[in-house]
Amino acid sequence: MSEIEIVTKSLPAVRLAARAAVVAGQPEVAGVVGPLFDAVGDILAFADVPLDRPIARYERAEDGLHILAGYAVTSGAPDGVEVVDLPSVPIAICGVHLGSMDGIRDSWQAVHTEMTARGFAPSGPCREVYVRAVSEDQSDWVTELQQPVKQA
Repeated sequence: MSEIEIVTKSLPAVRLAARAAVVAGQPEVAGVVGPLFDAVGDILAFADVPLDRPIARYERAEDGLHILAGYAVTSGAPDGVEVVDLPSVPIAICGVHLGSMDGIRDSWQAVHTEMTARGFAPSGPCREVYVRAVSEDQSDWVTELQQPVKQA
């Protein structure tokens, strides 16, 4: 299991210019998230909208895992992307994953283990905020994992 620092904090509301997809399960995520970000990024760049704070939201449902991937914006967005307002969250369990997405499952497991140990249960879809996601090999990536919670 990954050794990461886990904190409890509130999450601010954020407006995203995003695209969505549904996958059957976790193994399909990597092949979908990157192209979603690329498509949104291309549309925003063409419209001269800055690519600020990439964020993904994941929500399990009966028909699969719903993925929303996009960039924080302060106003509307151009045609081809959806504007989605993520609500503020009063309390979330958060941790920081360092490095390649290949190991992010272990970091999420650490977040969920600590969530249970602190007497919390999930209260909404989780988020990943890509604090630094530049290099192609992902070795220097910094990803904040955010799980909204409530007392169990």
